[in-house]
Amino acid sequence: MTSPDPDTVDADELRRLLRELSGDLRSRRRFVQTYVEMWPTRLARLGAALDAHDTDESKVVLLSIRSSSVMLGVIGVAGLASAGLQAIELGRLERAREIHTALQEVGRRSCERLLELDAADAAES
Repeated sequence: MTSPDPDTVDADELRRLLRELSGDLRSRRRFVQTYVEMWPTRLARLGAALDAHDTDESKVVLLSIRSSSVMLGVIGVAGLASAGLQAIELGRLERAREIHTALQEVGRRSCERLLELDAADAAES
């Protein structure tokens, strides 16, 4: 396994979710897989909404990204999603586009890290 990336996933939060699921690793693994599989679509939806100046859709996508990221301990993405929401609320669409760009890299690294941590937990069980 690679070394921890502090800007991506809080492993303790990911394990907390497992405890909340009564140790049901299969359910958590499905949640992780769904998050990773949906990441490109969510990112594309956000980009399209920003390009169309659709602030309502931008907020919906960012709220979705933030809530699922918080549940999995994907701290960097959750923080960027919060910053994106704030930028949109303040009418700073250019800043929201910058955050979208940052989300591309942090999201990619976070998805990789999620899969690593999930696989490690599965190997331990």
